[in-house]
Amino acid sequence: MALPRPSLPRPWLRRRKPEPPPPPVAPWLPKPKPQPPSELRFRIVTRLRAIRYWLREKREVAGRGIRRAAQGIAHWWARRSRGTRIRIFAVAGVVVLYLVVKFLPVPGVPCEVSASKECAPSNDTIAYVPRNAVLYAHMTINSDSHQWELARDLRDQLPNFTALLTSETSSLATGGGPPVDLSHDVLPWAKDDLALIGISGPKKTTPEAYIVGVRDSSKANQFAASLSPGGKSKQATVGGATLTVYSNGFATARSGDELLFGSVAAVRAGLAARSGQIPALEGSDQDTAREGLPDVRLAEIYLSRAGVQRLLAGQPGTATQLGTFVDYGATTGMAASARARDDGVEIDLVSDLDPKLEQRSPTVFAALPQFEPALADEAGSEALGYIGVGGLGPALNKALATAGAGAQGLAGSLRSLAQSLQKQAGVDPLKDLLPALGGQAALVAEPTEGVPYASLIVDGVDEKKAMEALASLQGPVVRSLGTAGPQVPSFQAKDVDGVTVHSVQISPSVDLSYAVFDGKLVISTQPEGIAQVRSGGDDLAGTSAFKDATDRLPDRVSALVFLNLDEVFGLAQQAGLTTDPLYASLSEDISRIGSLGLAVTGSDSELRSRLFLAIDD
Repeated sequence: MALPRPSLPRPWLRRRKPEPPPPPVAPWLPKPKPQPPSELRFRIVTRLRAIRYWLREKREVAGRGIRRAAQGIAHWWARRSRGTRIRIFAVAGVVVLYLVVKFLPVPGVPCEVSASKECAPSNDTIAYVPRNAVLYAHMTINSDSHQWELARDLRDQLPNFTALLTSETSSLATGGGPPVDLSHDVLPWAKDDLALIGISGPKKTTPEAYIVGVRDSSKANQFAASLSPGGKSKQATVGGATLTVYSNGFATARSGDELLFGSVAAVRAGLAARSGQIPALEGSDQDTAREGLPDVRLAEIYLSRAGVQRLLAGQPGTATQLGTFVDYGATTGMAASARARDDGVEIDLVSDLDPKLEQRSPTVFAALPQFEPALADEAGSEALGYIGVGGLGPALNKALATAGAGAQGLAGSLRSLAQSLQKQAGVDPLKDLLPALGGQAALVAEPTEGVPYASLIVDGVDEKKAMEALASLQGPVVRSLGTAGPQVPSFQAKDVDGVTVHSVQISPSVDLSYAVFDGKLVISTQPEGIAQVRSGGDDLAGTSAFKDATDRLPDRVSALVFLNLDEVFGLAQQAGLTTDPLYASLSEDISRIGSLGLAVTGSDSELRSRLFLAIDD
């Protein structure tokens, strides 16, 4: 007999008491503001977790696919014969080699093969230049060359400069014949090359002749006939070419695809050099400066030592400034070239020097060692200009030691200054100050709301020797400045960013200051220059203006110059330069010029300079 099942309490079967309904809301009361759902955070976390799971799943799927593909390739490769594997490796190697040669600037690979190299424009006029030529100037007008295309782009970017240059060079003197308009009389029938040669004439004269490539023979012959000054003429044969000579010394000649016209002596010399009757310039010992130029160039100019003395030395204006980079007294010949770039213009200059002539009066660049500029990190990002040199103290020490009593130029000036300092202050720069300045140096111009200030920064300094020498120079420096007034100013010491700065107020805009710290000497016309070097911050080296101007310059130089032309022209406009008619006519073009970089490398046998002008699109 089954016993009755005991009755157990079942709490889950208990009925819930009904919850009381919410109290009625009076219609006249404001409705409560909706609250954000409490599960919002839960939803976001859940969604992010789901995305992570999805990405993990896709990564695993991709990984499995890659592994299966690798296994398939390995299986396929294992079934290939040894000969097949060798052939596959050979084909792959050829493909890789092709890509490297085609798209990387591999040395020795012709520009016709490598897409990363630009081919130099042809030059058929150099064969007409005699070895003893005083002057040779050449410009490519080959419309198929990349240089001509880039030059055309620059012309569109700088139309006002182009118009000014065209107006200055449009009329060519022909040495006995009528003046020639280059744009209207020559370019319509010319091709490839336009050149000018000058030879040494009697009484230091320079007979000249033009050489032009001929595209249209009939128009070239008409042009040559139009140059005939009238009167009698006679013909002669020189090197297989017919030379037409007129009574006033003017001559024309056709030689292959070239037309020559100008002084009879220069035309005859050109034909003789082309035919081998006299030595030519190309490949000779006199041509080393021109051979030092880059292969790719839009235009070039060569001057022998005689040409430098006749056309540059002693001339005022730009020619005087150019002497710093040529050394008129010691050069045996110089050459310069211009190359168009997609972001600016590159100018190269090479001057060969005679070491014996150089020793008589060393140039500043010949005494400076080569170095890798690094002090642009100490200049402010808005610096107007920067000049860097290497081994300032040893270089000046060498120049002073080798300068004789009658030395001229920079060496002579430094010798006079050293003697004056030794007499007034008892300080011999050869023994005290200069040896303490062992590293590279930079002169920096920084803008302010008022007058810009300049700072000299020298690295690698012997702090103790430098401080002792500078302390003894304080009095002579103040006296040499010739300050007027009842009280003679003196240097005062003050703290700037934890560094002792010695300053003397020279004028309302010049508070001459110097400090030595962290192995550096900083001399500035304002204490802010020392604070800039001390505090660091945004520096010049990281700016786009500095990079654009210096990236195409050599890594090792004897001197580096940078100008932020955008900022410099802005200050010039504030100073009232806009009232100048020439500046006003070129202001639109000037606004596109961003910055300028110049690198100089020197020795006792050669000076090399490269200038890059960065132009904004």
